[in-house]
Amino acid sequence: MAPVNPSKQSNQWSRREFIKYSAALGAVMSLPIGLQSMSQDKWGPVLAKRQLGSTGIDVTCFGIGGGAFDADYAKSEEIIEKAIQKGCRFFETARVYGRGASEEGFGKYLTPKYRKDITLMTKTHAKDADTLNRELDESLTALNTDHVDIYLMHAIGSPEDFERRRKGGVLDAAIKAKAEGKIKHIGFSGHADPAAHSYVIDQNIDDIEVVLMPINVADPTWKSFILNTLPKANARNMGVIGMKIFAGGGFFGGDVVWGRDRGAKRDLVIPRLISTEEAQHFALSLPITTTTIGCHDAQHVEENINNVMTFNGMNEEDRQALIEKVTATALSNTIEHYKSAD
Repeated sequence: MAPVNPSKQSNQWSRREFIKYSAALGAVMSLPIGLQSMSQDKWGPVLAKRQLGSTGIDVTCFGIGGGAFDADYAKSEEIIEKAIQKGCRFFETARVYGRGASEEGFGKYLTPKYRKDITLMTKTHAKDADTLNRELDESLTALNTDHVDIYLMHAIGSPEDFERRRKGGVLDAAIKAKAEGKIKHIGFSGHADPAAHSYVIDQNIDDIEVVLMPINVADPTWKSFILNTLPKANARNMGVIGMKIFAGGGFFGGDVVWGRDRGAKRDLVIPRLISTEEAQHFALSLPITTTTIGCHDAQHVEENINNVMTFNGMNEEDRQALIEKVTATALSNTIEHYKSAD
């Protein structure tokens, strides 16, 4: 599929852009998805699950993102307990989050009690094998576990970035750690450019089974992961995890505090144009496995999971209507501040 990138030079697409966009979106939306019924384990009701690509793992359709965790461990415990109570069994973090505090919070309050009943994912920024080996051991110690279910090469920004890591031995080290049982499945993440994701997927590396990418209603307007990368991942039966469901906070307005548009002002998308529930339902209606959201407190966990529990599908017409509602604002280039500039 040729990249689909509607122009950012005006607030209106050309007819050619709109036709190309509509055809690409229709192809993605026609892909089949399945959502299992809610189940039960010893901790209580469990959210509906989907299979994570070819990994054989069934993952709850909502996951807790550890990026919001810090050294306030009391709050971390409240978030974890509320998530378990509400049926979440997928938790993800990264070595860099909170300079290790996020993993340590999981290691204190999540894994000692719930490790056998959850799917656990973390990530590394390592650019060489030695760094990966060190960071993986640090992660396992902090997480208080002998293995992670999913281990990602974190924030791949370009094809060149991936090749530097591969030449540095990062992938080989991950594969070796997988053979040793420290990692069950390998993947990668990134938020800057779908071309980087597509490049990695096009390498057809069997050991790379999982991909984490932005999935939200503003994404189709520019440098779209949904239109350009999601079909490639689906064709390879990769496990797709959606992040930045609220555009990394961009939907809530305010100042851009990081990324290429740092210091810029953003207009509200939520609740001015769409609701949090609509944003989450849009993502879940795509052919992905699950979504991960960083929650700052137990109430935030409850609100997000309540939105997930009302999901019963979304048709193409309703998805298109949501996209059209946010298009003019998204074209300002400040909503998805984490994407790299042209």
